[in-house]
Amino acid sequence: MMPQPVFRCNQAQTTLLVDIPASIEQGQQTSHRIKSTSAIKNPYPSTEPKGPKRDVLLAAIAPEERIYHETLQREISTALAEIKDCLTGDAGLSYWCHGRQGNFSEEVLPTLSLAAGRSVQASTDRTPIAPVILSSTESRNRVSSIDCLRDVAICNPTRRRMVVLEAGDVGEFFIPAGASFIMSTLERGLPAFESARHALFPDARPFNLMLLDPPWSNRSARRSGVYRTSDEQAQDPFTQAVRVVRDYLAPQGLVAVWITNKASVRKDVIEALRPLNLGLREEWVWIKTTAHGEPVSALNGVWRRPYEILLLFREDQHSQQRPHRRVIAAVPDVHSRKPCLKGLLEDCQVLPPQYNALELFARSLTAGWWSWGDEVLKFQHESQWVRQAEQASMAADGR
Repeated sequence: MMPQPVFRCNQAQTTLLVDIPASIEQGQQTSHRIKSTSAIKNPYPSTEPKGPKRDVLLAAIAPEERIYHETLQREISTALAEIKDCLTGDAGLSYWCHGRQGNFSEEVLPTLSLAAGRSVQASTDRTPIAPVILSSTESRNRVSSIDCLRDVAICNPTRRRMVVLEAGDVGEFFIPAGASFIMSTLERGLPAFESARHALFPDARPFNLMLLDPPWSNRSARRSGVYRTSDEQAQDPFTQAVRVVRDYLAPQGLVAVWITNKASVRKDVIEALRPLNLGLREEWVWIKTTAHGEPVSALNGVWRRPYEILLLFREDQHSQQRPHRRVIAAVPDVHSRKPCLKGLLEDCQVLPPQYNALELFARSLTAGWWSWGDEVLKFQHESQWVRQAEQASMAADGR
């Protein structure tokens, strides 16, 4: 039996404990297990300033921003205490994540060269590009090169099973049931996206959900080099994404945007979506914990905060109400890997029963969704998964 992604959820669905690898496996509807890093057992060593230096930094933060984060931190503390109480009362359980499939290696990923070279200029050619429909009868599809997958929409039409897409030079990729993807930047992939929508949806069906994880500039991303931040790109990726939202969001559709903890980013996102008549309705806070439920760094840190925020917008320009807030606790995994939101959004009933979803800046696929990004296949490669047969073999060997 596959592990369930949600360990605990209170009745109001405002406090949840989630397992990130299990959420991804559930979101892809696969029996394979995704490779992960080991669960962190102790908080990271502190690099936070102390004494007068900390006081100076705190004084430089705008009062509204300080109050906002202090409020968040109180709600996070309350949520963590609630989860601990539940786990303590449940046969003394204290581990905050499932066992993980190890052997993840970042070294494998750069060799795949999934993203096009950084010097490639955006094409001005808007000639329609027909989508590639994978075989619904064969479990394996083949192309000669990874380059055959760039700047074109590729669709797995069957909603019954995952299929394998073999790119001759780099190996196999797992494509979830009903998933469609475009391995491209937003600008270069637009002709393929428009062509695929008209070919596959004659009624030009819009999207009920658009999920964005923009490559915001931040020190951690720049230092790690895991992905290209907005500083490294000629055009602001978020501005391009807002245009896609404007053109393809369904009436009363939901827009979810991951942001950094900078007040300026939060403000910019809210201001950018306001002209589209989109108001902030919910705020989901992902608190990163150790395997024993402690924040991975000081909750009131100045330089580093152990939480990330997802803003959810819907058509609601005139609402002045405080956004509904949920706290999601989860032990972090691979750098920049977030919980898969498919199951959470469906369980929280913020989407219609039958919905169309599009994820922008995606770095993996989701069953039944469209995914678009220049590294959209990064975590779909066979090297990132333990197949079902391998799991059985490992279990037999006692591993």
